[in-house]
Amino acid sequence: MISYAEALEKILSEVRNYPSELIPLSQSLGRVLSEEVSADRDYPPFHRSAMDGFAIASKDYKDGQVYPYHRELPAGMSLDLEPKEKAIRIMTGAPVPLGFDLVIKIEDAYLTETDGQKQVTFNLKDAKPWQNIAKQGEDVKKNQIVLTKGIQIGTSEFSLLASLGKETVSVIQSPKVHIISTGNEVIPIHSSPLPYQIRDSNSYTITSILSKYKIQPESVTHVPDLEKEITEQIQKGLDADILILSGGVSMGSLDLVPSILQRLGVDLIFHKTAIKPGKPIWFGKRKNTIVFGMPGNPFSVQTCSRIFLEPFLRKSYGQSQIPSYKLPYSTTKQKKGSLTEFFPVRLETTDKTYLAPLAFNGSGDVRAGLFSDGLAIIPSQLSQIQKEDILEFLPW
Repeated sequence: MISYAEALEKILSEVRNYPSELIPLSQSLGRVLSEEVSADRDYPPFHRSAMDGFAIASKDYKDGQVYPYHRELPAGMSLDLEPKEKAIRIMTGAPVPLGFDLVIKIEDAYLTETDGQKQVTFNLKDAKPWQNIAKQGEDVKKNQIVLTKGIQIGTSEFSLLASLGKETVSVIQSPKVHIISTGNEVIPIHSSPLPYQIRDSNSYTITSILSKYKIQPESVTHVPDLEKEITEQIQKGLDADILILSGGVSMGSLDLVPSILQRLGVDLIFHKTAIKPGKPIWFGKRKNTIVFGMPGNPFSVQTCSRIFLEPFLRKSYGQSQIPSYKLPYSTTKQKKGSLTEFFPVRLETTDKTYLAPLAFNGSGDVRAGLFSDGLAIIPSQLSQIQKEDILEFLPW
């Protein structure tokens, strides 16, 4: 039995690099970039008015001076100044004409008209060059790298790519994944369980982790604890990049998965980790297929998916890991045994932000992760923690 840190190190050392594919921008949300993206031009591409108001030359500004004007400039259009033209009305987003370097917002302007001539005076005590103007290139310069490989495309990245005119983007291909849940007691969620049966939630937990990275499993299968059926499904699943099983990896007489995997040529990397929950986890590989054998209890699967499967996926995609945090615990807690313990907590802020425990009846508790913000970790060497003790926190 190895430690949590050793197990994670072994898992991450088996990371695979997946090839790239070119997809339409419209389909890229949630995918991971496999290219660097550079700006196609300066942004803003021109000196842009940041306000509705009037554009003038700062060197000509005098408080109380009357400025005649006769033209307005909306966004999406441009104009050249006429001889002796001292002011134009300008809208937010419009390009500031060459020769002007000051935009005075409409709230500081007093508009009048004399003999049909429009005029404006300003109530502005402090006028500075480039006031209320977004200067060309101040956000991004042409050819500047704005997105790097390994970035997951969220709303901001999606919007930026559209601004850059990226009709197609290069992303990392999703790995081929098979999910197999095992157990005589497990039934599909649409079935009515007998008193000694439970519905399959584990495959949904695993699928939810995959969906965060836009991975759609090739197949999701349930098999009872029958050697022939488990063997057949594992044989099919070994054509995947990642095979994920739940159940059948502990020490019971019907925990058949480890022996079947090894008989089918899957090399064992480790079996059992000094953690709670999730101790029986099995990890191995065959050729280019990585195999996770998760325990069967629902919260064990949630925990192992968060602390082992998700870091594996992130490193495969060239992403940094989700950071952990050090936060104080809100009360006291006893720990039984010498395993590293993971348990659900919520963030609770009073004078400071604390890790507050939630009701938790063990790894079989179907509510265990409900309303939690993540997992707190009690290291193996501690037997108890006191209020204000600092614990590591892993957000979901």
